[in-house]
Amino acid sequence: MQDPNEDTEWNDILRKKGILPPKEPEVTEEALAEMLEQTIQEKQSTEARLGKLSLDELDELEDDEDEAILLEYRRKRIAEMKAEAAISKFGRLVKSVLMTM
Repeated sequence: MQDPNEDTEWNDILRKKGILPPKEPEVTEEALAEMLEQTIQEKQSTEARLGKLSLDELDELEDDEDEAILLEYRRKRIAEMKAEAAISKFGRLVKSVLMTM
């Protein structure tokens, strides 16, 4: 089988028909530099914001993050349990009566 990321006429046809996913755009040096600068700015703004908070505010922020993580874990676990319960169903139960003679 051919590489689906290869630039060929055949792969272009398959992309037009929706058989292959659209080709990912190549990342240029310019775009990479922009992403790097944006990430640095986000980190610096977060550090500056956290640096201005008091210890009580930092503790409250940490508690909020812990609670959000626990809620997300709970949602995932409930979804897993529901999926497991759906798989374990195997039809319906029929009450049968045995008659002895």
